[in-house]
Amino acid sequence: MNQTKKILGFTGLVIAMFMGVLDGTVVNIALPDIMNHFKASLADTSWVSTIYVLALAIFTIIAAKIADQYGRKKVMLIGLIIFGSFSAASMFAQNLFILSIFRFIQGIGGAMITPVVIPMGIEVFGKAKLSLITSIIAAVSALSAAGGPPLGGIILQYSSWRWIFGINVPMALIAFFLVLIFLHESYDETSSKKIDFIGTITLTLALFGITFGLLKGQDYGWNSLAIMSSLTLGLIMIVLFILVEKHSAFPMLELDLFKIRPFTASSLVFFIISVALICPSLIFNYFLQNVLNYSALSAALVIIPVSLTTAVAMPLGSRLTAKIGASAVNFAGMLILGLSLSALSLIQTDTAKSVMIVFLILNGFGFGFATQSMVSAIKPLPVYKSGVGSGIVNTARQLGMCLGIAVLVSLLDAHIDLAKQQIRTDSISVINTKILSKHVKTVAKHEIRQVFKKSSKSTTTSSKNAVKQMTAKIKQAAQNEKNLPKPRKDSNLRKLYDASQKLNLGSQKLVTASTSLAQGTAKLGQANSSLLIIGQTSQHIAIGNGKIAQGQSRLTRAIALVAQASELKSGLRQVKSIKNDKITTAFRKTYLFAAALVLLCSPIAWWSGAVVLAQDKVVSQ
Repeated sequence: MNQTKKILGFTGLVIAMFMGVLDGTVVNIALPDIMNHFKASLADTSWVSTIYVLALAIFTIIAAKIADQYGRKKVMLIGLIIFGSFSAASMFAQNLFILSIFRFIQGIGGAMITPVVIPMGIEVFGKAKLSLITSIIAAVSALSAAGGPPLGGIILQYSSWRWIFGINVPMALIAFFLVLIFLHESYDETSSKKIDFIGTITLTLALFGITFGLLKGQDYGWNSLAIMSSLTLGLIMIVLFILVEKHSAFPMLELDLFKIRPFTASSLVFFIISVALICPSLIFNYFLQNVLNYSALSAALVIIPVSLTTAVAMPLGSRLTAKIGASAVNFAGMLILGLSLSALSLIQTDTAKSVMIVFLILNGFGFGFATQSMVSAIKPLPVYKSGVGSGIVNTARQLGMCLGIAVLVSLLDAHIDLAKQQIRTDSISVINTKILSKHVKTVAKHEIRQVFKKSSKSTTTSSKNAVKQMTAKIKQAAQNEKNLPKPRKDSNLRKLYDASQKLNLGSQKLVTASTSLAQGTAKLGQANSSLLIIGQTSQHIAIGNGKIAQGQSRLTRAIALVAQASELKSGLRQVKSIKNDKITTAFRKTYLFAAALVLLCSPIAWWSGAVVLAQDKVVSQ
């Protein structure tokens, strides 16, 4: 095979890897649009995203094993057909249930694609190029995982949510023909063709139980029977799987692979950074759209530096690995990643966009360096075990993202619910201190309680529309002129109000005096024409003074309305400040938790490096 054919075939593998990983994150940003289109609940719509990840987590290792046994090219081509076909089917789905089914089958296709890319790449270029191959695949994998939300935001800005799926179709076709024409078949020559049915079933049930429990715990409730049963099933099946594999003549998964310390340590590093990836790709996206009210495209453009920096950091990390070893690079990546998450915790609602982007660039560098763990996981394995090893590493990524969604989103929800409680309490206290009519205070308190009520079903602060509606209703209530309070003491408006009241009182007295004079002269005027004229004049004066009194009364009410509006504006500004402070604190706590997790686990990276000797023997650094 000449060099051009090798490059074209490898390009097909790169495209396949990009698609398979991308669809695990790109759909998240389109869920609100899909929910609105089908008029469904958020819990039901979330299946469109989670069921794909569920399929990946369950079938990746199994697909890798089958590919090693019966041919990686066959599995790749079948996977591309399934993935491309059901991407097109998802694009044209007419209801949410059918869309979810199509996404699950699409996920099976993705599970067949992703684990065979690295072993097929090694087959093309040889193990001498293993570091380069795995570095490129790892870079593409990291880029697609981090780039999902930004790419999704751009698609939604210029097209409909259906093209989130439709974009896969041309890529799948290109990848299919490149692989079909330019790549040869390859196998794990040491693998038996016999299928370990018991091991396959127990592993499938284990991965299903754990993944389903993690993904849907937020929707069903962590203490619900469904989630507790699912997680328990997963744990029991893992134990059974290990017992079965230890005594199986033809194990589905060689457990001895986990005795290779760099492989196990690297897989754990990859798992941990996949947990942390949820912060920029999902948690920070919530902050931009739900708190700062960015559009999907604006949020995507802010987040995209993570993807771009990751693409730059991966090859840089590869060069550093060649000089100082994988352990140091992976460790440095985890430290930078932890520091970047700590930096994200400093972001406030008024933080400049440029500062946010600097923190995200730092995050991208950390993620890019630590993604070298995907390379250091495969490198110490015998070449014929690169397929199943890739399957394990890819499954570690999927489980890491599932755990990240489960833990970090749940943690964020808990912090937001606490923040909402504090916002309600503090905001109502603010309203009580303001000089407002009883009606306005009643409406304001009711609306604040409604907008910032506890919500356990979805991660949301308080929608932009809900806050707008709350403000509009309170301002409308403030237009009511009944029982208006006096302006605040010692204020300029109070001085105007008091002066207006005095003038109003004086006008009323003039009206009374003019009316009395008019009535008196009217009686005397019957005998004296001059007095009659005076009486008529007095009557006109009384009418004029009455109009002046009415105008003065309206002026007094207007001053009271202006004073109340000023008080209300000040109160709403304080409520907004309280909201921003408390909600920002909720996000800060979540970032700091993720940072602590990454930093505490970072020493694992020191066991992730290895030097590969002849005959595929492994020696730890």
